[in-house]
Amino acid sequence: MSGGEVSGVDLARVALRSAMEAARKNGGGRTAKQKPRPVRTVRHDGREPMGLGAAIGALVTERA
Repeated sequence: MSGGEVSGVDLARVALRSAMEAARKNGGGRTAKQKPRPVRTVRHDGREPMGLGAAIGALVTERA
């Protein structure tokens, strides 16, 4: 290899750096935050816990 040739890992580094600079210039980047996912707990018997409002609504519907 002569001094001006770039290959292998060095070529990948140059390509990555170039792509990152182009993305910054074009406004590409992760600026929006992702919404946290709700945590779902499933019991061993297969049931999922119900929120208080949903439980009261189910009782009213069942007994009304």
